[in-house]
Amino acid sequence: MNRYLTALGVAWAIAAGGCSEPAAPASVTLSAQLANAGSTDRAILVQLVGADPSAGIDSVLAPTGSSYRLFTQRLSATQWRAIITGNLSDGALLRLSVPAKSQASGYTAMILDVADASFAAVAPGSRAVTIAP
Repeated sequence: MNRYLTALGVAWAIAAGGCSEPAAPASVTLSAQLANAGSTDRAILVQLVGADPSAGIDSVLAPTGSSYRLFTQRLSATQWRAIITGNLSDGALLRLSVPAKSQASGYTAMILDVADASFAAVAPGSRAVTIAP
């Protein structure tokens, strides 16, 4: 009888422990979207910045399923630079992993340089990169 009560107590403790709320994710993913890409754009240098010290950037990744090649440099907890190469087009350019409480409005992206298929520098012109959820 004593073993039965002990086993019942252990089973109850395990069952009660499994009923807790799932942990909130430690980070969320934001998307950097390219707009007005030129038809011959092949490389772009982008600087990503969090608005304040709480707007950290954990990592910068290429979009899922893209053919882009990505080279990144972490300058600080809130600032990264990324070079994206490939046949650039409008749409998802990068994915940013940021703290869970972050909002897209806390981040900015600035185009520093653009190159075309002949490796010539192109003025950024009307191209823009925006951060979206």
